[in-house]
Amino acid sequence: MRVVNIDIPEDHGYLIPIGDLHRGDRHFGKRGLAKVQGYIQWVLERPNAFIFLMGDILNVASRISATNPFESEGGDEEYQQAIDLFRPAKDRIKGVITGNHELRMSKMFGFNPLRPFCNELGLLFCNYSAAIRIRVGQRRGSSRYRQMYWGYAHHGTGGGATLGGALNRKLKLSEAVQGLDFVMAGHDHQLITGVREYFVPKERHMELIRTHYIDTGHFLDWEETYAEAMHMPMGKMGAARLRFEGKKDHHDMHVSL
Repeated sequence: MRVVNIDIPEDHGYLIPIGDLHRGDRHFGKRGLAKVQGYIQWVLERPNAFIFLMGDILNVASRISATNPFESEGGDEEYQQAIDLFRPAKDRIKGVITGNHELRMSKMFGFNPLRPFCNELGLLFCNYSAAIRIRVGQRRGSSRYRQMYWGYAHHGTGGGATLGGALNRKLKLSEAVQGLDFVMAGHDHQLITGVREYFVPKERHMELIRTHYIDTGHFLDWEETYAEAMHMPMGKMGAARLRFEGKKDHHDMHVSL
């Protein structure tokens, strides 16, 4: 597991997880593209905002995949389009994890297309998952920060036919990594969030911590797609926005959808 460090000197900061674009799928249409471009522009306008890519950036359709290759633009086109889409924000993208669509190529040929994607843009490739450490609110005249947050990112597995089922998949990620401020994954094309509080033993007391579980959304149309054909639920298009406070004695984060 890679550890991704994000330092934000301001008194608050943002992280936007973007995934499940399936660039190259013809159902990644004008609406989905405009939304992604909007998030990128929003981040570029704020020095305290960053992006983390959650996998399934590329579609990677083939004749033996569930995804129809005849409804895809093809590998060369989708790869270059993804490069062009994220190039303006390459200095704000803090890491990239792989999705099941990119893993198709890895399983068939031992080659993950996100590796050259990251190399070309100078991004950190984290493979399957990443722990994310975010420090916010740098103390004046010091290298120390007032607040620190820990999160975990994974592309996700399994289906999400119901909202509860989709969120339960995010809860299961805590079986591997615990004591976090947030856990985020995608894959099931839902945009939802939930919160749980836990007691954690310290030396002299029990400390209450709060963990946000985030399903990170998607950017595909629903009509005339595999989702409509299989009568799968229509999840809200878009991405979550995570806000982290950096003021003294104010350890708090919020998730906007």
